[in-house]
Amino acid sequence: MHAAIALWEGDKLTVYNKTQAPKLAQQDLMRMFQLPEEKVLVHSPFVGGAFGGSSRIWPQETAAILGAKHVGHPVKLMLRREQEFNLVGYRPRSMQKMGLGAAADGALVGVTHEAFGNTSQYEQFAERIVHPTKSAYRTPNMNTVYKVVPLDVSTPCWTRGPGESSGSFALESAMDELAYALKMDPVALRLRNYAETDPENDKPWASKHLRECYERGAASFGWSKRNPVPRATRQGDWLVGQGMSSGIYKSERQEATAKARLMADGTLLIQSATADTGPGTGTIMTQIAADASGVAPENIRFELGDSALPPAPIQAGSHTATSVGSVVHEVCVALREQLQNLARNQTGSAFSQVPPAELVARNGELQLAQDSSKRLSYVELLRQQNLPMLEVTRQSKGGPELKEHSGKSFCANFVEVHVHALTGEVRVNRVVSVVDAGRVLNHTTARSQVLGAVVWGIGQALMEQAVIDHRYGNFINHDLAEYHVPVNADMPAIDVQFIDKPDPIISPTGAKGLGEIGLVGFAAAVANAVYHATGTRVRELPITPDKLV
Repeated sequence: MHAAIALWEGDKLTVYNKTQAPKLAQQDLMRMFQLPEEKVLVHSPFVGGAFGGSSRIWPQETAAILGAKHVGHPVKLMLRREQEFNLVGYRPRSMQKMGLGAAADGALVGVTHEAFGNTSQYEQFAERIVHPTKSAYRTPNMNTVYKVVPLDVSTPCWTRGPGESSGSFALESAMDELAYALKMDPVALRLRNYAETDPENDKPWASKHLRECYERGAASFGWSKRNPVPRATRQGDWLVGQGMSSGIYKSERQEATAKARLMADGTLLIQSATADTGPGTGTIMTQIAADASGVAPENIRFELGDSALPPAPIQAGSHTATSVGSVVHEVCVALREQLQNLARNQTGSAFSQVPPAELVARNGELQLAQDSSKRLSYVELLRQQNLPMLEVTRQSKGGPELKEHSGKSFCANFVEVHVHALTGEVRVNRVVSVVDAGRVLNHTTARSQVLGAVVWGIGQALMEQAVIDHRYGNFINHDLAEYHVPVNADMPAIDVQFIDKPDPIISPTGAKGLGEIGLVGFAAAVANAVYHATGTRVRELPITPDKLV
C-alpha cells in the first residue's frame, strides 16, 4: 500500500515514502513547496512493490506534508485499498488499429499502427505504445500514430508494465493473424522479416540475439511438433493451443553518480541514490563492485534510497543495471587504480614500478600476477600511506557510441494453453521464455524477474480488468476480491532461459536491461495460443470465458 511519513523541522522537510526515484521525488517536492535542495530529504531504502505506481509524488505524500505542517508533528498517511485504484496511477486504456500488408512469401510490404490512450484533463501522460512496431520488423513502409485523449479521470502512469506491453499485444496478435492468412509458421514469418538494423533509424544494433531466442525457445518448447490447424488438438474436454510472440524493449543508459569509500578496516561503502523495487538492485551492485574493486562481496555495503546520496535516475525503464551499474563499475575501477598507483609508487616495495596489468586485485589485496605469494592487503596499504580511508566519486553517462547504435533487449515467448470446450475456461499449461538482455549479472534474481513478468502477463491476458462506473467515474472492482490477479494455482511450468551474451556498447558490464522485456509481447503469446486452441481470435483483453463461448 502507498504510504508516507512527513516531518517538518523548521523549514526543513523530511519525507519517508515509497518511491522509485528519491532524487526525482526530492526535486518535485522542492518545486511544490519552493524549497532549496538542502531543505528537502527523501528516504526510501526499500520499496515494497512499485510497478510504476511509485514513479512520482502522489496525493498521499502531499496530504501528509500539509498535515505535518499544520499540526507541527510528524504525520503518517496510508491509502486504503480502494484508493490504490484512482489516486496513484493505473495502466491507461488503449484502443489500437493495426494494418499489415505482406507478399505471398511473408515479406512485409507495409505496416500501420494507430493507437489512442487516455490521459487526465489536467495533465498529459503519454507512453511508448507504438514503439515496438517501429523497431520490431523490417518493412519498406511504416506509419505509426499515437494520440492521447483527455478524460475526466486521474492521471495514469506506467503501471504494471510500460506502454510497450499494450502496444506489443496488438502487433504480435496481428503478426499471428498474418501467419494464418499466409498459411505460414508464425516463427518463420518473424524470421522472414528479421531486422538486421533498427527499422526506425537504420542504426546498427548494439547487440541482437533474437534469432537465437527463437531457435532455443522453439527447440525447448517442441514447436516443430505443433499441429498448425486451429482447434485440432484435444485432451479430453480441453482444447489445446500453442502460440508464440516476440518482445522488444529499449535498452539505454542514463547519467548516474556513485561514491566509493574504502575504509581503514578494508570494508567498502558504495553510495548512489537509486532505488530497489524488488529486483535485487543491492545484490547486483555489490557483485559489480566486488568484480571491479577486488573487495570481497561480504565486505561491501551498498547504500541507496536516499536523496542525500549521489544522484541516480529513476528505477524504471530497465536502465538501473546499465546506468547505476556502469557508474558503480567505473568508480570501483578508479578506486582500484588508485590503490595500484599507491602500491607502485612505494620505493623498495615488491610492487614498485610494476606495470598495472601485472597487479591483480582480489579478496581485498593486490597480488603480483606472476607470483601470487607477493601480496599486499588494502588495509596494510592504507596504513602504510597513513590514509584513514580512500574516497572516489564518479559520474557516468556513456560515450558517443550510445547514440551511434540502437539499444534493445529482446525475447521470444512460447505458450501452451488448455481451454475447456464447454465453459471457455483458459489455463496456461506451460511457458518457455528466452531472453536476450545482454550479460546476466545474477541468474537467480534475473530468473525471478522473468517469472514475475510471466505472472503479470498471465494476469494481463486472462484476468486483470478495472471496471469503471461511468455514472460517477469510480472503479467498481476496487479490491482484491473483485480485481482478479493470478495466484499460485494459476501458475504453469515456466522455463526461463537467457542468451547471456554481453552487449559491447550499452554498458561496461555487458548488461543491457531486463526489467520490462519479459512482459513485452507475452499477452499476445497467450492470445495466440487461445486462437490456436479454439479458432476464436480475441482482440480485447482480458480473454474471459464469455468471449470464447
